[in-house]
Amino acid sequence: METPTGTTAIVRGVPNTFHHAIRPDSSVEPIDVGLAFRQHEAYCRALSSTGLDLVRIDADDRYPDCLYVEDTAIVVGSRAFIAPMAAEPRRGESDAVEAKLCEFRRVHHLMPPATLDGGDVLQVGRQVFVGLSKRTNVHAADQLRIALQGEGYEVTPVSVRGILHLKSACTYLGGDTVVMLPGHLDEQPFASFQKIHVAPEEAHAANCLALNGVVLVPTEAPRTGARIQETGFEPVEINISESRKAAGGLTCCSIVF
Repeated sequence: METPTGTTAIVRGVPNTFHHAIRPDSSVEPIDVGLAFRQHEAYCRALSSTGLDLVRIDADDRYPDCLYVEDTAIVVGSRAFIAPMAAEPRRGESDAVEAKLCEFRRVHHLMPPATLDGGDVLQVGRQVFVGLSKRTNVHAADQLRIALQGEGYEVTPVSVRGILHLKSACTYLGGDTVVMLPGHLDEQPFASFQKIHVAPEEAHAANCLALNGVVLVPTEAPRTGARIQETGFEPVEINISESRKAAGGLTCCSIVF
């Protein structure tokens, strides 16, 4: 099956302070920063193996969550969009990302009271789904809709509940297929899509990264991986156990365009 394609991925290193990253209430296991370094390098190698050119940004120990570069900006067509992040300790992360993105795209700033995390934005061709979560609000969705008017994009807000981001519960594989964790989002906007539902015990597998012919799937999700393969896609397992402890997923650690 055909997956989305890209040529470039922006990635950011693991900070030495990663063990201080924002954690979900249910996460009690300590983060092994050394293991996180090694897992991130394996992740970067996996991206490179798909043909992507990696643009690396150094980690900044002032921002324990800076590994999650996806949240700082989104790329839609010829432009990149940046908005204030709802999590105030993370807001400084965007500066280094904006400086790098300016080499590739025109940067457009969404203005307060808009807040936006890139993990809440799911693009499917000319459709842009914007998760309304604790991190992304309706003002961001409205400003994106206005900014993209006349460029052929349709912006659709999606209610998200009980989970961090839209892409924590739904990611796009290609064609008309999404991976979805039921019960955490309004499924109506995805009524026309074929859905691969993940089991509650493999909830983290709702966040996959499909690009350039393969689907990166988190390890310890054999049922989801098998369902993806049965649908005609090629799954490749990646271990991100340390990132998961801070609610991170496979899309979180790169901006692909």
